[in-house]
Amino acid sequence: MKKSITTIHPQPQKKQSSRISVGWVWIQFLLTIALVILGIVTIFQPELLLWFQLLLGITLLDMGLNNLLIYKRKYVTLLYVAVGVIIIVLFILKLVVV
Repeated sequence: MKKSITTIHPQPQKKQSSRISVGWVWIQFLLTIALVILGIVTIFQPELLLWFQLLLGITLLDMGLNNLLIYKRKYVTLLYVAVGVIIIVLFILKLVVV
């Protein structure tokens, strides 16, 4: 008796994405576009490097949140959030010193 192809290789279940996670993906997309634009502008105006650093930290925090909500990756999420928080703390320290 032959087995059906679906019993041998069941189709993977699609992950359900909620409206909230789709919204965070759009925010990540917009932050990344803003980061690229600000990065190009920073080449010509180095005084904007501080704001580039803040935007980079916020983007990394959003990437960590998206990894947790959509892909359920715990360790990569911790890495993104840790680096994002460190960058934002360095931004605040530079802002206080300057």
